[in-house]
Amino acid sequence: MGPRTGQKLFTLQTVAAWQDECQQGDPRGAANAGGFSLHAGLDIAPHQRAKLERLCRHMSRPPMAEERLALSASGQVRYPLKTAYRDGTTHIVLDPLDLMAGFAAWCRHRGCT
Repeated sequence: MGPRTGQKLFTLQTVAAWQDECQQGDPRGAANAGGFSLHAGLDIAPHQRAKLERLCRHMSRPPMAEERLALSASGQVRYPLKTAYRDGTTHIVLDPLDLMAGFAAWCRHRGCT
């Protein structure tokens, strides 16, 4: 959508990369594939309402913390990550239009109206 459509996301890497801890076939229900990780080892019994509520709150949270978004002097959006990625990325820098396109895609995926 923006001027960098289709290009790799610009990231800032300020810490050393680290290795994956959970491998595919992990007995705890964790898997890594194609740069994504999934942990499906959560078990909620019918009477565990607090655990179910915690999961629902986690699933319905927004994709980014608004208070961490900042505009750089060049007009790019800079977003510091709460925890560094495995490759050492600590910040994401993108064009405002690319940010809006990402939010639009997130809303389409989530069924927002």
